[in-house]
Order: sequence, then C-alpha cells, then structure tokens
Amino acid sequence: MNLVELEKIEEALRSDKITFAEAGEKIYGSTTKPWQTDHWKKKRNALIKDCCEQCDSTKPPMVLQHMWQPPSYRNRVRNEYALFLENEKLNNSFPNVRDEEVQIYLEQFTDTKESCPACGVRSISKRKTMKPTYRCANCYHEFDEPKMVPYHPKLGVAPSFNVLKRGMANRRLQDYIWDTYGDEIRKRAILQGIDDYKRYMSMEDTKTFCKRCAYLWDMKRKKVCEVCKDTLIPIEMHACYKCQENGHPSVL
Repeated sequence: MNLVELEKIEEALRSDKITFAEAGEKIYGSTTKPWQTDHWKKKRNALIKDCCEQCDSTKPPMVLQHMWQPPSYRNRVRNEYALFLENEKLNNSFPNVRDEEVQIYLEQFTDTKESCPACGVRSISKRKTMKPTYRCANCYHEFDEPKMVPYHPKLGVAPSFNVLKRGMANRRLQDYIWDTYGDEIRKRAILQGIDDYKRYMSMEDTKTFCKRCAYLWDMKRKKVCEVCKDTLIPIEMHACYKCQENGHPSVL
C-alpha cells in the first residue's frame, strides 16, 4: 500500500465514510509490504550511504536501519483504552456494586484449603522432621498450623470482600468503556497507526548500517561503542567502560 492509498483511507475514516473495521481490513489486509513500494525504493536510494554510521565500515552491502519501530495495533488499542479509563476514573464513574452481589459470589467458595497464615498463598509444604512443620514457598514463612481459607475448585482461593468488590466494580467499568467507547477507541488506534505508518515510510528515523551492525542491533540489542568504535555495548549506552574512564558519558 502506498501513501496515496493510505491517505484516502484516512480521509474516509475521519469523515465516517468507512468504519474502523473496514479501514483496518484495507490497511492490515494489504499484501504489499512498505519496502516493496516504489516510494520506499526511491527514498532508500536517496538516503543510503557508503559508510556504516555505527562502526565506520565501508564493506558492502549497506542497509537502512530503522531506529524506531511503530507499535502494534493491539498496543495502540491498549493505550487508547487506558486514556478513556483514566478519564472515567477522574470523573468518579465507578459502577455501584452492592454488598449482596459480593456475598452471593463468595458463597460459591464452599470448600477450604490450607494456606500460609502470613501471605495467604497455598504453596506450602509439610516437613516430616523439621520444626515448624510447614514452610511457605512464597514468603518462606515457617509455621505449625496452616490457615484454612475458602476455596472453589475452578475459582481458586476466595478473595477478600473488599478486593472482590473493587474487582467487580473495575470489570463493570471496563465493560462500560468498551460498550460506550469501543468503536471510538479502535478508530483512534487506526488513525494513530496511519500516522505511525507515515512516519515509518518517511524514513526519518533511519541510519546506514553494515550487515554486522544491523544484526547486532536487531538480534543482540548491541552496538559498537560510539567513541572507540570497537567494544560492544548495550544499545542504551553511549560509551564502553574504558571510554567512560576517559570522561565520556555512559548514557546519552
């Protein structure tokens, strides 16, 4: 898909001539990859250099390394959802959960199980010779008598009344947000994705790398020291430890 086609989809989506689902199908259903377009090839030829900008190597072939990758559609949806959720919380829009509803749910926990009296976790082990008899695998608390907690074979250990009530309210708030703003959230995620795609296609976040540096960056999350051009360091750093001793900062 080229930029002209993408801008037509964006215009149609903004004017509600197509739905977010139709826009997503056109964008994510396209079999044409960005690097297969004429725009990409021309832009790459104009930007690619003869020297690696990491290690100064001139050994071909050189590649155009993207220093920024657009987030996935799923992550964009999560981010947009989080904005709506925060707004509802600021407006104190928590749904009401009656105590009777919480109690009805807790009445399902008719069995009991042994648990740690300190942290409530069921990962405890009984020892044959050592004292105290029990030891918790979670908090390492040692005790003689385990705490008996309400339990359900499918639901697990019963949460506390207040924790359960907050959880039920949160789930209702989540359902409310998706029922009320779900289409808007997905539409905004698609539009953000289009902006990200344009940025990616512009190649403004690229550098020329040799094959070795591109492999190290993508697969090992490593790069050569930007000062001595020799020692491998994590990509978040600027200089290796030896160069740091000479006064260069470790992180930019």
